[in-house]
Amino acid sequence: MLAGALGWLGRHGKAVLAAGVFLGLAVPPLAQFLRPLLTPSVVLLLALTLLRMDWTVLSAHLKRPLRAILLIAWLLIASPALMAAATSLAGLPAGLAEAMLLWAASPPLIAAPAIAVLLGLEGGLAIVGTVLATFVMPLTLPLLALLLAGVDLGLDVTGLFLRLALLTFGALVIALVGRRAFGAAAIAAHPQRIDGAIVATLLVFAVAAMDGITTAAIAEPLRVGGFVAAAFAANLSFQALGAVVFARLPRRTALALGVTSGNRNLAILVGSLGASVPPDVFLYFAVGQLPIYLLPGLLAPIYRRLADIQRGR
Repeated sequence: MLAGALGWLGRHGKAVLAAGVFLGLAVPPLAQFLRPLLTPSVVLLLALTLLRMDWTVLSAHLKRPLRAILLIAWLLIASPALMAAATSLAGLPAGLAEAMLLWAASPPLIAAPAIAVLLGLEGGLAIVGTVLATFVMPLTLPLLALLLAGVDLGLDVTGLFLRLALLTFGALVIALVGRRAFGAAAIAAHPQRIDGAIVATLLVFAVAAMDGITTAAIAEPLRVGGFVAAAFAANLSFQALGAVVFARLPRRTALALGVTSGNRNLAILVGSLGASVPPDVFLYFAVGQLPIYLLPGLLAPIYRRLADIQRGR
């Protein structure tokens, strides 16, 4: 029964993820109850993604470090610079502009490669970029925030780096244990079951991340609506930009890097700042979950069409 349930989730992942967002909005007590599971779900998502991927593909990407270096430069340096210019030209309110800059300076969402895989894309380089950017971010984000927005975050870089290392290597250990326990052949034979586990974990994260959004939307609908529109625009724009920047790579890889570019892990920064996180940054993080969970289902036909062109169909 469990295998059947996981297989069903794997086949209907995009619709289930969209439902999770609305479930969290419709049942605020459930979102509040699941909030403590945010960090464990991040670890499990990375572990399942590593378990699901073909490690020979990962090894091939690591043997070509220039691609990974260029990807990190795009994700952590070029992206926030572009966002700073865009928000300045658009004349956005200072709080929203600051939140969007910090979003663009954050590493990709841990689940972004998993989302790319669910869309039928090649996520090997996306995983490499996500893991490396997660480690490099503590060194780049505080400086860029100060230079581009004049914001001193007061982050404990060493402490943040150690927490990120624990998260990432913990996920790697879980994936290694899983591959040894189940075997590479069994994993390759039942990919939809792992996809189902990924979707189930994403569902928990989606509901938990909606904690507080419903209350804020009722209290300040116009302000929250503006933040929602900005979050969708940023996600879509950087998905397109990421795919264009890496258009010389195989189509399925470039599209996966687009997905990775448009889905950023602002949760790491929010968690590190704790109670000192600016209200606008926290609101942007919260509403930023909406495009993360709604867009895969909406964009799936487009990605499928583009991927099919790459296969020559």
